[in-house]
Amino acid sequence: MRATIVRVWRGEARALRFVLYIPLLLLSAIYRFGLVLRECAYSKGILRTEEARIPVISVGNITLGGTGKTPVVDSIARRLKEKGFNPGIITRGYMRKRRGIFCVDAEKDTAEEVGDEAMMLARRSKVPVIVGTNRAQAISKGIQLFNIDMAILDDGFQLRNIKKDMDLLVLNGKEGAAAGSIFPLGPYREPEERIREADAILINKGELDYMMRHFVDTMPTFRITYKPAYLYNMRDRLFAHYNLLVGKQILAFSGLGDNQSFFNLLNDLGAKVVHAISFPDHHVYTERDIEHCASFQDVRYIVTTEKDAVKMVGMKLPENLFFLSIDVAIEGEEHLLELITGRILSCRNGATKTASGTAV
Repeated sequence: MRATIVRVWRGEARALRFVLYIPLLLLSAIYRFGLVLRECAYSKGILRTEEARIPVISVGNITLGGTGKTPVVDSIARRLKEKGFNPGIITRGYMRKRRGIFCVDAEKDTAEEVGDEAMMLARRSKVPVIVGTNRAQAISKGIQLFNIDMAILDDGFQLRNIKKDMDLLVLNGKEGAAAGSIFPLGPYREPEERIREADAILINKGELDYMMRHFVDTMPTFRITYKPAYLYNMRDRLFAHYNLLVGKQILAFSGLGDNQSFFNLLNDLGAKVVHAISFPDHHVYTERDIEHCASFQDVRYIVTTEKDAVKMVGMKLPENLFFLSIDVAIEGEEHLLELITGRILSCRNGATKTASGTAV
């Protein structure tokens, strides 16, 4: 069902969009009304915003899935650590089985217990990753256990129950026919005009449409791209250069918010993707899934993503299965880091924020 709705959003199923338009429009109106009620609850003090003892930087998006915000969180956390900060990543651990608030142990925990994105962040970033639905309590846990001096919220743009000192918003290029529509008529989690409330914009996957460009016109804007880092053989635990894939016939599979972007990257590297298998975002893999992928005899290698790979630990894996590790390249990264560190230092010095979000 979700795949069908996404096709409607992208304008790939016009006849179906015509049939579903009225029911989706009604559901979208109900969802929007819920957002208005939430806003009123915060403005009236019925719901309250908590303030952390350390600066809070949010990385989020305004649409559902597939913008690539989690690799951005990883990259920013690592760079800030290099600059002498002691950051902690705060995430809800989507689809995790373990309850409560806890720090991810990259050596002992499993993706099933803590969530696939939380596990990937813990393994890649080498900074504390604290999981919890209540972000304020998770930050307190990070301060208590690791003395973190700043918190990076993964997927924090929609959060209203914690004060954020800086909002970084990741935007995709043009989404399609329903680009500006509120869920479920379109992919937007909130009204498009909320883009103006961000402090900086990171643009991914193509050019922004006219309306988005209008919203971000005067804002600090950075373009992000994804580049391959290395291949890793999951059975034999061996690293390899991604050029190994050039000219080779491969089967690619993934369970991301945007699987096609992964397949396109492999093609751009020179691999011959003869089979591309899409699973739903956050798919929980079984050995039967792996056996199916390994059953194709016309491929040299099987390639998946690092986020998918963390969910296959302990499984029987074929010898030709690799994951491709991907790094984020942020155009003007040093300027972005200057904005972030400047905001952090302003927070430490007791600065306040104006209505426009500029530290004074």
